[in-house]
Amino acid sequence: MNEHRLTTLPSSGQPTWLKKIFQAGLRLAFGGVDVQGMRNVPPGGPLIVASNHRSYLDPVILASFLPRRVFHMAKRELFRNPLFARLITYYGAFPVDREGTARASTFRMALRLLSLDGAVVIFPEGGIVNSTAEVEVKEGVATLAAMSRAPVLPVYIAGSNTLISPRGILDPWLVIRVGEVIPPEPGKGREYRREFARSIADGILKLEADYLASRQAKK
Repeated sequence: MNEHRLTTLPSSGQPTWLKKIFQAGLRLAFGGVDVQGMRNVPPGGPLIVASNHRSYLDPVILASFLPRRVFHMAKRELFRNPLFARLITYYGAFPVDREGTARASTFRMALRLLSLDGAVVIFPEGGIVNSTAEVEVKEGVATLAAMSRAPVLPVYIAGSNTLISPRGILDPWLVIRVGEVIPPEPGKGREYRREFARSIADGILKLEADYLASRQAKK
């Protein structure tokens, strides 16, 4: 995808039938999937999906279960193989550059997709983090929301890192919780970005707290 040539969203690479195949495969692999809150996903319009990040499978999980097509950033190294690049591009990935002007290009691509009413997945922690106690949402997601005026949808994922771990044998369930959208408030400046980033982190942490409370209540 080239942001300079993008005038409409790319044709759907996440048709319902393909999502269902991936969902079935994930349910089988994880021994089940516990999903709640999908009614909170806006059916159209620009949307930033802000999720915690536990595993390299998270982009595939979100693309498979969210009820609309989503685009997500992937390391540029994954696009070196032309065949694999076509496959992941078809499933909504676009390359992310982490330094200098190339990083700005990645940001422009996300803005362009949002301007075309696309949904863009962001992992605001900046990488895979093993615990929500370590959550520190970067300001970039707040900047993206402020510039695009796109609402932010907080998502909490648990268990995606247990597929091939000893814990996964005992507790294999994959959990997905979707919260209510957070509209970007008018504002600018670093303090505004920090506060908005904090509200996104709070939204993810609340989803985790609600899930853990409900789990405890069932014991």
